[in-house]
Amino acid sequence: MPYYLPEDYARFDNVIDTVNAEKPDFTVHVGDTKSGGAPCSDEVLQRTWDSFSKFDHPLIYTPGDNEWTDCHRSAAGSMDPRERLSVIRDRFFSSSFSLGGGLPIELSPQSSDPKWEKYPENRMWTRGGVVFATLHIVGSHNNNQADVPGAVEEFVGRDQANEAWLETVFAEARRTDAPALALFIHANPFGDLKAREWDPGFARFLGQFRELTLAFGKPVLISHGDSHYFRVDKPLMHEGTARDSVENLTRLEVFGARNMHAVRVDVDPSSKQVFRISQLIVDENRR
Repeated sequence: MPYYLPEDYARFDNVIDTVNAEKPDFTVHVGDTKSGGAPCSDEVLQRTWDSFSKFDHPLIYTPGDNEWTDCHRSAAGSMDPRERLSVIRDRFFSSSFSLGGGLPIELSPQSSDPKWEKYPENRMWTRGGVVFATLHIVGSHNNNQADVPGAVEEFVGRDQANEAWLETVFAEARRTDAPALALFIHANPFGDLKAREWDPGFARFLGQFRELTLAFGKPVLISHGDSHYFRVDKPLMHEGTARDSVENLTRLEVFGARNMHAVRVDVDPSSKQVFRISQLIVDENRR
């Protein structure tokens, strides 16, 4: 969100007002700042920047597929997705600090390691002992698209960076004896929970994520957007089973598209579950 431009800009302002009234420590936007059919123009990116600046507290952002992966579509301007991703990185990730307002949060970017300097959007921070991190995983099969020039090559490199970053994030949680870990991505990698096989664009990530989550043994929250369906559930099963859930993992899919609302997550490191999730339904007539 916003999704249907330009009419959703005012609705997004309502969301921002609602979130600001909650006075959160920080907000995370999990991508898709426009629909896949809206132009991938510099003007739209600037409008996104302007909207993000209206948050009066720190904002952390991870890109969605509509901002770059799908920009080759004619409706989006027939633009080069890799060029658009480069612009997004320069515009939104040139600093190691959070976006938005308030006292900025200094984030640890993966790009501080020279081996992964191309991936400044993967970030990590800690609050109350809980480890939080973003991981750049997008819809449209995570850009694993053989029919789009250069897409598979881009996917392979970023998938390797994501593998290394996820290991780093869980290692930090183990090193600090964190009571919980929260991960923010854009894509819905779980797809149809009854499907026998994972989407190849997400398969490596899901296998690694399941293994690390089980080994960690404490609450893990993964938040994403992409499929525009608000839900809180247990989406991963133990290997070889159809009903045996990975119980220390909770998935939060946030609102999006026509349903422009927010989600509040209260974090209590002293509680058994750590994360408590509630809806923030936005009044469209607020302004």
